[in-house]
Amino acid sequence: MNAIECQNLGKIFREKAGERVALSDLTFSVPAGRITGLLGPDGAGKTTLLRILAGLFHPASGSAKVLGMDVVREAAGIQNVIGYMPQRFGLYENLSVEENLLLYAGLHSLSRERREARFGELLKMTDLLPFRKRMAGALSGGMKQKLALACALIPEPGLLLLDEPTVGVDVLSRRELWRILRSLADEGRITVLASTAYLDEAAYCDRTLILFEGRLIADSTPAEICRKAEGKIANPTFENGFQYLLSGTVPPPLKRKKRVEKGAPERIVAEDLVKKFGSFVAVDHVSFSVRQGEIFGLLGANGAGKTTTFRMLCGLSAADGGRIEIGGVNLRRAPGSARMKIGYVAQKFSLYTDLTTEENLRFFGGAYGLSGSELNERIAQVADEFGLREFFHLKTQKLPLGFKQRLSMACALLHRPGILFLDEATSGADPMARREFWERIMALADQGVAVIITTHFLDEAEYCDRMVIMQAGAAVASGTVAEIREMGREKDGALPSLEEAFVNIIRRGRGEREGAE
Repeated sequence: MNAIECQNLGKIFREKAGERVALSDLTFSVPAGRITGLLGPDGAGKTTLLRILAGLFHPASGSAKVLGMDVVREAAGIQNVIGYMPQRFGLYENLSVEENLLLYAGLHSLSRERREARFGELLKMTDLLPFRKRMAGALSGGMKQKLALACALIPEPGLLLLDEPTVGVDVLSRRELWRILRSLADEGRITVLASTAYLDEAAYCDRTLILFEGRLIADSTPAEICRKAEGKIANPTFENGFQYLLSGTVPPPLKRKKRVEKGAPERIVAEDLVKKFGSFVAVDHVSFSVRQGEIFGLLGANGAGKTTTFRMLCGLSAADGGRIEIGGVNLRRAPGSARMKIGYVAQKFSLYTDLTTEENLRFFGGAYGLSGSELNERIAQVADEFGLREFFHLKTQKLPLGFKQRLSMACALLHRPGILFLDEATSGADPMARREFWERIMALADQGVAVIITTHFLDEAEYCDRMVIMQAGAAVASGTVAEIREMGREKDGALPSLEEAFVNIIRRGRGEREGAE
């Protein structure tokens, strides 16, 4: 039995610049009781497909059935029996966890008698029971995603549609989210179709659908995708197979052309940083430095204090203790001078959504002191570098998530800063876009730019010269990639990957903290 059946499905959007084909002639089926991954680069059509299956868009051609119902004629019926988790956090941050659940229970007409039992089941499954009264806006990124999942599961749906549910979520929370989905599917309680930007998550799927430019180019198991790259690289991964399908090649690993010079000057100095919110200590005496031409990683689980640290370094939030120097300038004494030395890409898309792509570039260029021919020249350069020209006329709220991130990066680089802050800058970007992003970052570092970055992609952290791992506001490990892997080695165990080392270090820290309490 199939939960989803699509036949020659197509979708066209009519825009000012003309027609845009979002989906073209898709024919596939999704078996019931399985987890199917939906993958592809930014703009491939993943979100459009999920919205059609959720009855939110009408196809331009072909047909689609969900749980035996037609997506056009029976859209309301479909929406009553499926769970849908959109790409953006679709809950109310000024409501508590319980109040969000109550809202969704009301939308699905869940009886009062059934609510309490269902809430208890979902809160226990997602480990949110202790946070029942907490405001959704005060939850960490991973907890928000688990709450969104719980809300989508309220009606006990036969099908769950998830649009990049783990974007911006740390590796531990991602594993937990997939564990929940795997247990539900294995129990035969649900069918899952989930899009994802993390190619390693294909390992949790029974089958994968890969879209490219609106067309279906693969409908295979993860193992079959891996085999596409056999003979091109030793021990091929899913990402290697994915790259081969899209480009016909498997690109070599990225490498820096230059190493950080010995004795290179320190461009960022954080000494004994402290930040408190009431009685809560968000950053607890953290110290590190970043040298000219160095790529420095600031890692940690959601809620570890990384973004708070970033905001203090950028002068967006005042430190309660410690010293910060940016480009040799004391941030407390000359904040304006220090800020002009940096470029900053925020964790959440922070540009103006009611302005077009070109208008945002012009606004931020002007804010950084550019004007006239110099501004026009820099806009043209970054537009070509980041592939933004075709989106100049679009308001940024309509850009795909990956292109929003590209625009944020382009705006941050307009004034050619010597220091670059990147707060989860590749979150939501597809693997090809992430590779292009890192090629740029390495080129900037080779030119002497000091880069500090937070990321939940542990494969990206491999590109860092040094890093610090934060937990509960404190720095619990620091060093090179090799040193961090050694710190994360289990007693008498083999040398772990960076991701496993990170997980081991965080788990150890949690155990020590719980023991101390």
